[in-house]
Amino acid sequence: MAERLSGLLTTGEFARRSRLSVKALRLYDRSGLLRPAEVHPGTGYRRYAEHQLYAARLIVLLRRLDMPLTQIAAILDAGGADAGARLARYWTDVERRLAAQRDLADRLVRSLAGEAVAPAGDWPVATREVPEQLVLTEQRYVTSAGLGWTREAAARLTEVARRHGGPAGPRFVVFHGEVGEDGDGPVEVCVPVPAGAVDPATVAVRREPAHREAYIPVIRGHFEAPQILSVYDAARRWVRARGMTVAAPPREVYAYPADLDHGAPDDLMCDVAVPYA
Repeated sequence: MAERLSGLLTTGEFARRSRLSVKALRLYDRSGLLRPAEVHPGTGYRRYAEHQLYAARLIVLLRRLDMPLTQIAAILDAGGADAGARLARYWTDVERRLAAQRDLADRLVRSLAGEAVAPAGDWPVATREVPEQLVLTEQRYVTSAGLGWTREAAARLTEVARRHGGPAGPRFVVFHGEVGEDGDGPVEVCVPVPAGAVDPATVAVRREPAHREAYIPVIRGHFEAPQILSVYDAARRWVRARGMTVAAPPREVYAYPADLDHGAPDDLMCDVAVPYA
């Protein structure tokens, strides 16, 4: 009866009708997200106005989207079309993050599925002499989440090479710095072309010096992190164990015809190579 007379709802009634717990209401009061319409000065009892049910129910729905309280507060303050635009931007960001996480999960599934064919001991290391090469090049600062760019760059450079007589050797990707969640390289994609085949004024080219390199063939089961990182470790370890030094950044050399996305766990994907002197 008092609720009807005052036009306000007790905390219990408001919680029941809004589908928010009393504990959540206390939290939202302290944070300023949803303050009671009235707090009795003597008893501290909280009461809410009926029109606040809309905001409370909206909070329930937005929390189901895992939206942080600070962003919910911004939406409540905005209202109307601006609130809708804020929610749309939030959900676009969520979908972008989920897509990246889904891609990571898929790669980890493929990687872990190939773990059964991992060698019992160290990876076998071979060496080779690599002559000087003229290469088409693209370079970018990317974290591990952006490494898909290397495929796009490889496709672009390979198409340019085809218009100038075709690639003169397998494409390779050079890691000039650490690449991870925080490390961003840079990373360079290279496609060799015949000397004099392209005009340096029209495309980015450089000369890759002749060198010796230690390399390890990588199968699909080891192609994703964390396995491929252990392959890099093994190649560097081989160089150091023989009293030699790493002479240039490590790289992945794509000399095999395997499809990067489909195939058997033991398909050869690339060589992890470390130039040494």
